Amino acid sequence: MSDSQYPDLKKVQFYEQLLPRLAALPGVESVSAGFPLPLSQNNIGISFSIEGRPVAKGDEPGAPVTIVTPDFFHIMRIPVLSGRAFLPTDDSKTPAVVIINQAFARKYFPGEDPVGKRMKPGLGDGITNEPMREIVGVVGDVKRKGITAEMPAQYYLPFNQAIILSPTVILRTAGDPLSLVAPLRTQLAQVDSNIPLYQIRTFDDYVSLSAAQPRFQTVLITFFAAMALLLSAIGLYAVLSYMVAQRTLEIGLRLALGAQREDVLGLILRRGLILAVTGLAIGIFVSLLLTRFIAEMLYGVRPFDPLTFVGVSLVLLLVSLIASSAPAYRAARLDPMRTLREQ
Repeated sequence: MSDSQYPDLKKVQFYEQLLPRLAALPGVESVSAGFPLPLSQNNIGISFSIEGRPVAKGDEPGAPVTIVTPDFFHIMRIPVLSGRAFLPTDDSKTPAVVIINQAFARKYFPGEDPVGKRMKPGLGDGITNEPMREIVGVVGDVKRKGITAEMPAQYYLPFNQAIILSPTVILRTAGDPLSLVAPLRTQLAQVDSNIPLYQIRTFDDYVSLSAAQPRFQTVLITFFAAMALLLSAIGLYAVLSYMVAQRTLEIGLRLALGAQREDVLGLILRRGLILAVTGLAIGIFVSLLLTRFIAEMLYGVRPFDPLTFVGVSLVLLLVSLIASSAPAYRAARLDPMRTLREQ
């Protein structure tokens, strides 16, 4: 929204006209607005001070902040853990308020109930002249920058008391949200045809964008892991095939002296599994030393996840068994008389 056409309180009046229109559309369950949205890759950080904790100028702590309208926590399914959510009456005519998340409470109010305490964001919007804001609620933590990032300490300000931007409109719908694009444009044009509707996305889009980099890393690592597994299988097959070729005379003699073909088959398979288990033991030992360096790339999996180590070990042993079976089968099928004549 243009600051020249919508200075300060006119922005509030615009949203007060638009949001009820959108809420009345068929299929819309609830409407709110906020900026930045979780996982949207946008960010605002504002320093703050806490009443009774003086710090030198320039040393004030800072934290991400989100500007929201009423019902934001309801529509985003962010639980209010204590206190209350923002109300429509939290405007420029009432005492200034703020809501913090659980991580903020743990960091700056450990062992205390922060509701009722006061803090002052360095907002400087020229609208709210209240020197301190009362903390009226504590809400649950949300992913802000990415699905693999930690949940940061952050706080929320009501849009009517922090008019520093144009928040993103949010709709929760009963059906396909994209089916409401045309009605949205119509309602927006009826309020002001000069304001564009853009960056229309579902929340799934935000999740997908946030997962793009780790997904690419996963695909890339999986590709190299598959190539390494294939090369190890080819290498094991080649080593055992060479061993069978080198020991053809020995195997022929064993068979001629009464050895069973199952014994020869087991001999070669055991040799392959010994090589595989030796390599697996070395690999697990090195992995236990190095997995902590990729901990930041993991999501929902611990660096020393037992299920992962057991699963990978079983896959490697299975591939090794398959790679060893062809040379073992060929050795077990040798004709002892023909082998002795040729050797």
